[in-house]
Amino acid sequence: MLARILVTLGGLLVVALFAALIAPLFIDWTSFRADFEREASRIMGKPVVVHGSVDARLIPFPTVTLNDVRVGASDGGAPLIQVAQFSMSAELAPFLSGEALIFDMRLDRPKARLRLQPDGTLDWARGSRAAIPANTVILERVEIADGEIEFVDEQTGRTRRVSELSADLSARTLAGPWRVEGRATLDGEAGSFSLTSNTVDETGALSLRARLVPDERPFGVELDGDLKIVDFRPVYAGRFTLTENRPASEVKADGALRINGEFQLTNESIRVPEYHFEIGPPDDPYIVTGEATLDTGKDQRFLLIADGQQIDVSRIGNSGSSGKTGRDPAVSLRQRIDAMLAIAADIPIPQVPGRASLKLPAIVIGDTTVRDVRLDVRPDGAGWIVDNAVALLPGRTQLEAKGRLSLKEQRSFRGDLVIASNQPSGFANWLAGSVDPAIRTLKTAGFSATVNLTDTLQQFENLEVAAGPATLRGRIERQSFAEQPPALSLQLKGNRIDMEALQALAGLVAGDASTGTLLQHAIAADLSAETFSAFGEEAQDVQAVLTFKNGQLQAERVAIGALSGAQLAFSGRISGGLEKPVVSAKMKLAAEELTPFLEMIGRHSAAHPALARLIKAGPYYSDAAFDVTLTAGNKEGNAPFTFGVIGTANGGKIAASYQAPDVAQALAGQGMLLEATLENPQTSVLLGQAGLDPLPFEADANGILAIKLQSTEGSKANGSLTFTTERTSLAANGVFDLARAHYLEGQGKLTLKSEDLEPYLLLQGIGLPQMGSGLPVTVSAEFATDAEKIAVTAIEGKADQNGFAGALSIDRKVLGKAQGELSVDALDLAWLGEGILGQVHDASTGGLALAPVVKPAWTGLDVALNVSAKRFWPGVYGPVTGFAGKLQWKGDELALSDATGDWLGGKLAGRLQIGNANGSGYLRSKFDLTGADIAETGWVRPTGPVATGRFDLAVAMEAAGATPQAMVQSLSGSGTATLNGLTLNGINTAALPQLMAAADAMKTDISPDAIRKAAENLLFTGQSVVGAVKVPFGIAGGTVRAQNVTAGDGNAAFSGEAAFDLPAGRMSGTIDLTFRPGEEALAGAEPRVRFSYAGLLASPGVTVDVTELSNFLSLRAFERERRRVETLQANVLEKQRLRREVALYRARAAEREQQRLRTIAEERRRQAAAAEAARMRAEAEARAAAERRAEDEERLRMRQLPPRSIGRQQTPVAPSQDARRGGQLPSPSGNPGGQNAGPPAGQGLNFDLLPDITVQ
Repeated sequence: MLARILVTLGGLLVVALFAALIAPLFIDWTSFRADFEREASRIMGKPVVVHGSVDARLIPFPTVTLNDVRVGASDGGAPLIQVAQFSMSAELAPFLSGEALIFDMRLDRPKARLRLQPDGTLDWARGSRAAIPANTVILERVEIADGEIEFVDEQTGRTRRVSELSADLSARTLAGPWRVEGRATLDGEAGSFSLTSNTVDETGALSLRARLVPDERPFGVELDGDLKIVDFRPVYAGRFTLTENRPASEVKADGALRINGEFQLTNESIRVPEYHFEIGPPDDPYIVTGEATLDTGKDQRFLLIADGQQIDVSRIGNSGSSGKTGRDPAVSLRQRIDAMLAIAADIPIPQVPGRASLKLPAIVIGDTTVRDVRLDVRPDGAGWIVDNAVALLPGRTQLEAKGRLSLKEQRSFRGDLVIASNQPSGFANWLAGSVDPAIRTLKTAGFSATVNLTDTLQQFENLEVAAGPATLRGRIERQSFAEQPPALSLQLKGNRIDMEALQALAGLVAGDASTGTLLQHAIAADLSAETFSAFGEEAQDVQAVLTFKNGQLQAERVAIGALSGAQLAFSGRISGGLEKPVVSAKMKLAAEELTPFLEMIGRHSAAHPALARLIKAGPYYSDAAFDVTLTAGNKEGNAPFTFGVIGTANGGKIAASYQAPDVAQALAGQGMLLEATLENPQTSVLLGQAGLDPLPFEADANGILAIKLQSTEGSKANGSLTFTTERTSLAANGVFDLARAHYLEGQGKLTLKSEDLEPYLLLQGIGLPQMGSGLPVTVSAEFATDAEKIAVTAIEGKADQNGFAGALSIDRKVLGKAQGELSVDALDLAWLGEGILGQVHDASTGGLALAPVVKPAWTGLDVALNVSAKRFWPGVYGPVTGFAGKLQWKGDELALSDATGDWLGGKLAGRLQIGNANGSGYLRSKFDLTGADIAETGWVRPTGPVATGRFDLAVAMEAAGATPQAMVQSLSGSGTATLNGLTLNGINTAALPQLMAAADAMKTDISPDAIRKAAENLLFTGQSVVGAVKVPFGIAGGTVRAQNVTAGDGNAAFSGEAAFDLPAGRMSGTIDLTFRPGEEALAGAEPRVRFSYAGLLASPGVTVDVTELSNFLSLRAFERERRRVETLQANVLEKQRLRREVALYRARAAEREQQRLRTIAEERRRQAAAAEAARMRAEAEARAAAERRAEDEERLRMRQLPPRSIGRQQTPVAPSQDARRGGQLPSPSGNPGGQNAGPPAGQGLNFDLLPDITVQ
């Protein structure tokens, strides 16, 4: 990056000086502008053009001013350099000796554009070489004002900009040496710079010394080296010194940074092969050495390696005293971390990928010595990625960390952290400034976790804590925000938890283990342990979720597997002082023998007769399983004390509620009000559980005792409740036995008869919808009560001839909370809606009411009922039969969920929510209707429904408004209707053939008006079976819109859209019916008919647009005519083709005939040759046979000759004659011809006379 800056500055200076200074030395003043441009272009090696005015004078000294000078401008392109105004003044005398002394020069608003090519070369370095008279020009003073440089790096795709450039330059000659001082802003970061150079030596190297001082950086840099252009690439190498960028008064003599080393800058990298870092007193400095590399090309990366010795931060920084005198045992963990992070934050973070490694034997910060420090990090935006961090903390504590460290804005560390201490007391003393006694007993301790540590948040996830023999796993989190109490959350699970040790561990995280400091936190704890010890008691298999905030301790969930023989699960909260505590808790208890648990309660409770009697009655509670609740006080401190129990014990059920004005009176049994319900198969056990001796009263098995009692002087109480009027009667009565200390048993029934219940409802502040006409009610029920609820069962009755039955459970702990079941004959949605919104329909107009939504009469209720109704009226179409669902009423909100029923021939399922937000109504609904009958929902014509089939509907919608009308107008949502087996009555999708036939029969031109009547007659008859259609739709502003709906059958395709304005009760829509022409399809025209619907929802009007159908039929008629003509042409061409084929076939037949004749002739020749060969063989065989016969005859004749004839036979050749091979032998008879004349006449061969041969 520094190389790019230097190249940019140097290029600007050199180019600007050459363009603005050298050219005037060669000007012919008679044609100043043209000569200037020509000579300057030759000198610069780039085209130079003066676009502005030119001013020149010679007296008192030669001065020239040029406006708008541009260098290197191509055709229509931006120039390399543009100077708004250039002026210079030169002395006249040196011109006589061939030199140019320019004592004043100014460049106003110069702009330069340098481009680094993708191959790393500078575009300025390419092209024509400059012819610069470097040794004959002297510059005494050059001023650059408001300059700009744009450096386009095509290697990386980045553009760097230097703006607000101002500088003063001087040069002994243009060849050097140069001196430059100035200021500039690089990409928004301002600073000063100075450059000093020598002349270029014979190797082309320019000795350059540079100093760069950014304004906002804590350091500056001094560079001294050689600048070269190697293969059109700049290379700057030498030594550097890094200096602190602070006023001298702020730099301590013994604390100044001293960094130097070697460097090499190129377009693509900054390389520091060696650096030397010193800080501290010169006679005893802290030294770090290493190397660094920064790649600034396409793949930016850096590498930093540092090896150092022990460093004492207090000796080299300003963070505190040195040595032991600076020890502060009260320094918190936060202060120590802040000190370390403050030092790390001063280290600049490279904004390119890379890696840094640091090894230090020790770091001393105040009273803290961190040893064996090893650190491997990588930059990551505003922080560091810590690949490995290892250090040895006080207390022989090993620290290992990996993660991301952020040092800018919100400091944080997120990653993995491991701390293992072999001296936990020493580590705790360093960490918190004090040592808890519970920690002193530990020999080893440590933890590992995935952490997220910031100034306001400390998170320890996947935490594993080892403290002596105990091992805990889980998480710890602490939050601390300004002007808010800190928050601490723990989630731990292990084999053993000690309350005191846990408090000390939490204190280490908080920075102070004192109870007062911990109680200043909002604490949330989730604990799980095999053994948990606290307050001198031990519990096994403990799980607890606890919170403490603003002086209130809340147990969200506590489960104990064994505590004094009992299993417990409880939750609750407690706040306030001991005098007036505010308590709310509930617990589940199970024990085979409850006495040990009651005795444990006695050890930690004040002595009280009621408690003593309960402990004595413990044997009656064998096999106990209880749900226990406890409340006392409130924020005002005047709520009564209540205690409730429900469960089973010794084969029975128990429910009790004990109430007193305050805790003190409750413990003393004064002003006591007791409500209880006990059930048990055996009466004696039931009374024994109540803590009383049994009375001479026999109850049925499975008895229930429900009593409301006011305490008297003794242990007995009487109670009864009756209510009677001329039109209303309410009776609840029974007999009750009471033990002052604990439990109740009893049972009762309730009956209510009223000819008009509305007045009583009004007296209680209950207003029902459509009141004023009277509400006769008869009801009977059984009831059971405990501290948690009032259960009313077996409810049966009628309200205004509307029968109902069910059960109701009223929560006594949560005001207004109830749940149960209710079945009615009829239920009206409008009636329910009026209970929330007020009047929904306007009786005078029949439409939705314009009256504002009334404010809710109740809020904060929570009533949940399982509702069923024989008929449920939704307000549209018919009733839903067999309706069932869950109704939840909150006073200002009513919700129906899991609603089901039969509607429109299908199955309905969904949910509905109607609410009243302080006078503003809202509605949310989502329901699914499956298998419904389309005929019941669509339009009906005199001939029948327009459509038949089944459909599925899924809708989700919501609305809000100040009036019911406004709510409907704001209705929004979406849904999908799926139509199955859809049949459209009155739409004929098979009408296209008839339409085409009608068009073919027309004698006039086809037009929309001409075919409209025929089209309507054919389209609106018959029916079409479309099948399955899916219609997604949206709801906005009370209007239901369906768009891009498509369907079809084998004859045609449907597409369309529709909008239903629900507040206005109107609709509009279009349906495009596109026939499938099959083989009649034409390019550029489709047989389409558009149906447009508009009007009231009940009976909309329809119009038919047959324009596209007319176009199709017209084009079809044209195509028919065109095909007729083409057919005639094709017939002519076909006849010509047939003639050519006939000629071709005749020629091929003649050729085949010739071939056949040739084949016959060849066969005849072959047969003749074969016959001739056979004849010759026969003749040869005949000759051979004749010769054999002749030889046989000759042999026979020779045998018949006398023997002497043989002796007289003469040799054909005389002995005196020579016999020549190959010649003719003379015949024995002297025949000169040598012909075989046969034996002499009268002489024949006689083989009987041959010597030594006897003929047999």
